[in-house]
Amino acid sequence: MTTLIVGASSGLGRALAAELAGRGHELLLVSSDARDLDAIAADLTLRCAARVHVLALELAHEADPGARLSQVLDALPALDALLLPVGLSRTDDDFRLDAARIGQLLAINLHAPLAIVHALLPRLRANRGVVVLFGSVAAVRGRGRNVVYAGAKRALESLYESLRQRHATRDLRVQLYRLGFLATNLTHGTALPIAATDPARIARIVAARLTRGSAGWYLPRRFALIALIVRCLPWPLYRRMRE
Repeated sequence: MTTLIVGASSGLGRALAAELAGRGHELLLVSSDARDLDAIAADLTLRCAARVHVLALELAHEADPGARLSQVLDALPALDALLLPVGLSRTDDDFRLDAARIGQLLAINLHAPLAIVHALLPRLRANRGVVVLFGSVAAVRGRGRNVVYAGAKRALESLYESLRQRHATRDLRVQLYRLGFLATNLTHGTALPIAATDPARIARIVAARLTRGSAGWYLPRRFALIALIVRCLPWPLYRRMRE
C-alpha cells in the first residue's frame, strides 16, 4: 500500500514522512522543490530502508494536481492513505493582499486539497483508505489577520464534514487535525502567545491514529479549550481583541 503526503518538505510534512517511513510505509512525497524531495527521499531510504517515491508539483500553478498524482500512482501499490499537511500563510494577509496573492493562497490552501481529494476518492474508497486533513486554530473565528488563510482552513472544515456525511466509515475514514502553533521556520523568532509544538510530536500522534475511524482533533489538545472560549466570547468583547 502507498501513503501519499502532499506538502512533504514543510515542517510537519517532513516530520510525517520520517515517522511513517520508520513505521514501514511506502511513501509518495509531493512538494514544489525537487531538490528538497530528493534529499528527503535519500535520507529516509538510507535510515529507514523505506521505499520512497517523489513528485515535484507546484500547487500554486497546477490546475489539476489530482490528475498528475493519478498518473504517478498508477505505477505504485494501491493508495490507502492521503495526508495533506499542505499550507501557506503570509504576514501581510490582513486585507492588504492583491488578487494574485489571494489566488496563490487559495490555490495552495484550498483548491489543491479539494482537487486532490476529489480525484483520488475512488482509489481510497477501494481500499477503505483514510484522508487526513490539517486545519488551523486560525479558523475558529474570523479576525483581521490571516484572512485568506483562515477562510481556506475553515472551508476544509466543511470538506471534512461533507466527506463524513457522504461516506460511511467502512468505505472511507476521514480525519481532521486543527493545529496550533508549530515550531517551523515560519514561527522561528516570532513572539507567540503559546509555545510552539515540535512537528515530530504531532507526526507521532497522527501516525498512531491513522488506523482509527473518522474523527477531528485539536493538537495540541489544550487548543480545544482555547477555541471553545474564543467561540463563546460575546461579539463586542471579541471584536476588541485586536492583534
